[in-house]
This record gives sequence, structure tokens and C-alpha cells, in this order.
Amino acid sequence: MINLRRLDLVLLLALLFYQTPVLAGPLKAWAYSVWWLPDGWRNAPLRSIDRLLFFELKVNSNGEIAERNGWPEKWVDLRLAVKQKNTPLDLTLTLFDPATFISVFSSTEATQRLLEESVTLARQDGVAGLQLDFEIYTAIAPDILIRYRSFVRDLSNRLRRQSPSRNLSIFFPIGGESGLYDAATLKLVNHVILQGYDAHWKDSKTAGPLSPLNGPEVATWKKAVAQGVALGVPRAKMFLSFPLYGYEWEVKSQAPRSETVGSGVTTSFALLPDGPSPDIQFNILGRVKKYGSNHDPVSGSSYYKFKKKNGELVEGWFEDMRALTEKSEYLEEEKLRGIAFFPLGYDGGQLVDFFLRRRDMGGRQDSSGSR
Repeated sequence: MINLRRLDLVLLLALLFYQTPVLAGPLKAWAYSVWWLPDGWRNAPLRSIDRLLFFELKVNSNGEIAERNGWPEKWVDLRLAVKQKNTPLDLTLTLFDPATFISVFSSTEATQRLLEESVTLARQDGVAGLQLDFEIYTAIAPDILIRYRSFVRDLSNRLRRQSPSRNLSIFFPIGGESGLYDAATLKLVNHVILQGYDAHWKDSKTAGPLSPLNGPEVATWKKAVAQGVALGVPRAKMFLSFPLYGYEWEVKSQAPRSETVGSGVTTSFALLPDGPSPDIQFNILGRVKKYGSNHDPVSGSSYYKFKKKNGELVEGWFEDMRALTEKSEYLEEEKLRGIAFFPLGYDGGQLVDFFLRRRDMGGRQDSSGSR
């Protein structure tokens, strides 16, 4: 005779097991290797980085991936290194101009050309997948959106049929009006990189955090995750992008988040491998060593302020070890997939290394940066 009481207990335990959320594994670390810093990847721990993304290959108005920044001919060392370290390498396709986006996806011929060129790129030896970084923030007509989403569906199907199948991820813009992606389209991609930076930018009217965890900004990590969840993206597919750069501005007052005077400038976390460049004259570690820094508990970001000899005030915002710790803990609490660092090399390896060591130690690492 069957013991009904024991059977009921077994069924209850099984039900509880299947209803209990499966804990995510250690956070994944992705990183972007950018064409304008060709040696930024060389000192990176590629074996510990879970996926490297080559940035960027630009899409033009005819649907051609015409500006490839030397890929693949000039990147032999990078391709060999990721192969030796067994690090998957994806190619990032970019499109940032609304007029170009409309031109491509209002034309059947241009859309098909982009599809075929994308599939051909993915077939290249050593390429593990593609990322679509199409950052359109203005409203797009519904018929153009339908064409774009059909393109994503077709690309996903073609990449899945390759042998081996290729990865497809998208960079998900936050705070715009375009509505590029709906729930059905997001189901077709392997990973979603939520925009985690540039809540303030060089031309912002006020200084403030680039990558706020929380706060009044339109784009924060918590708002990005809420948007992903609302569109049905599984948490195990979601990454947050993390900046290895900062901005500083001339400002009007001593108070944090002061009104800016003109455009700001980009800063790197550490001194760049070849020293200051025309685009990046200052590094955050140098500024902090000279002027000190403060931590903003709302955004989870850090900032410095100082006065020049001519009396002008400067305010700079950035992410450091403490900010990275707080944001890593948030990713863990939300059971998200991981973090995507941009761009590799701007931190002198320090922030990426800190994250990897913290992860490998199970989250137990001093946020001051000590090992």
C-alpha cells in the first residue's frame, strides 16, 4: 500500500524546490576593447574576463558595415590572445544617428544588406557573436520599429543556426523615447546590456554622477533594471554597463551637482597607457590624490571639487572601488547576470582587477582597494 502521508510530503518538498528561485552563480565580467586604445586589452586578465567585445563597427545609411576600424586585419594580436585564453570575442555593431537608423530600416534593401553583412562577420574565425549597440533616443515611427524588430528576429535565427551558434546581445538605451525593443524581441537575444552610464554627460547643465545606482536622474541602475523586468527580461540575462571613465566640468558654486559652465571633459580612471591624449588630459586618480574626494550615498558614486588658480571651480564625478562594491552588491541582490566594463584600459586594470578579485573571493574585498 502506498504511504499517502509520505507521498504528500515528497510532493510538497518537490513543489517548494521548484518554486524557490535558483540563486545566480558568480557575477560575469564583460569588457569592451575599443579601437582608439589599441593596447588597452594587453594587460587585462583575459582568462578571467567572461566575454570581450570589440568596439566598434559602424553601420552606415545604406546598411553597410563600412567603418570597421581595422577589423580584422589590424587586430591579429587581440584575436590570437583571446583564442589562447579561451575568451569569447563578440563584435559590436553601432548606430547612433536617428536619421541613419530610419534610412536603414525604411529600406528593404538596406536592411537585408545589414543582415547579410552581420551574418558574414559572425562567421569569421574566432568571432563568438555580435552585439547591437543601436542608441536611438528620439521617437521612431511604428513601421520603422516593426522593420527593426524583424531584423533582430532574422539575425537571431541566422546566428542560432550557425555551427557553433553565435551569441547575440543588445545594448539597451535608457531614458529615450524610441522604444526600440519590446518583450517579444528581447526574448530573441541571449543577453541584454542595460545602459548604466551617462546619466550626466559632457554637455549636462549640472554636474553629477555618470552611473547612479539611485537618485533623481532619468537613467539610474534601479530604473534600468525596472525597465528590463517590465519587458520580461530574465534577470539571468541582464548586465549593467559600468564606466571606467568620468567627466569633470567647470561649475558655478561649491555645492555638489552645481550648474556647469560650458561643456565638460572626459577623464580616465587611471593614466592611459601612452599618457594623456588630446581627448583625455586628466585622470581621476591623479585628481583625487591632489584634491581628495567625496562619496555620494544616494547615487553610490564619488566626486571631487577644487578651485583653479584663476578662481574657477571644477567638479568631477566618477566610479571607484567603493562605488563598484556597492553596485556589485546590488547586482548580487537582484540576481542579475553581471557587469560590462567600458572601455578596457581606462582604469589601468585596477577597477576590473578589483571586481574580479572581489568576485573570486565571494564578495569579501575591502572597497578601499586593498587586497
